[in-house]
Amino acid sequence: MNRLSTDAIILNSIDFLESDKVICALTRDKGIVHAIAKGAKRSKKRFPGTLEPFCEVSMEIFVKREGDLHRIESAQLIDAHLGIREDLDVLAHATVLLELIKEHLGPMDPSPATYEHLQAALNAMEPGRQWFSVWCVALLNILSSLGYGIDLARSGKTGSPRSVPSSTLSREAATFLLNASRLDEEVLGRLSVKPSLKREITAFLLAVCNKVSEKRLKSVSFLAKLLDFDLNQ
Repeated sequence: MNRLSTDAIILNSIDFLESDKVICALTRDKGIVHAIAKGAKRSKKRFPGTLEPFCEVSMEIFVKREGDLHRIESAQLIDAHLGIREDLDVLAHATVLLELIKEHLGPMDPSPATYEHLQAALNAMEPGRQWFSVWCVALLNILSSLGYGIDLARSGKTGSPRSVPSSTLSREAATFLLNASRLDEEVLGRLSVKPSLKREITAFLLAVCNKVSEKRLKSVSFLAKLLDFDLNQ
């Protein structure tokens, strides 16, 4: 077995047997990793509350052969992003990012850009902050890093077979997303978006997530229900 030391963001975590956890994590160096943490529910020294979704950790992994679950030796907390869990709206939006990556990025397929986009979004998404613009840009960037571009400047007239039309957006919404994608994170974190525009953009981005996925994402369906959207229209 090879030993891997890397930063990672936990995308999903499930209890296994009496004391173990099986996790899906986005690592900075190796992309998606599926691994088991033996004794994770008992050992507070090796896993001090670090294997829950949204946690960013420094992880030691024993890498096994392809097809087998890798084994996590330890995980030290970098940032738990606890604020995300304090607000249902923030939680629902952030979960869309996690599931989109989990469903589209392959095992041990490095994507440093995807990691950085997710990391930036989670750092900004806290109750009481202007996080919506950051979420929008992060989602657009993650889609792009996964191979799905949205040409906002040309209203969907793209040449790429994996591009997603933006023609369903109003000019105001497309212009907002285009301009927001050119701003740095500090400025994005200060942008206020009027409710009607926020609603239109959210509905569009959720529809895009479902369009590029082989199956409907549970997180998209949950957020749509929370916001009273009908994505079938």
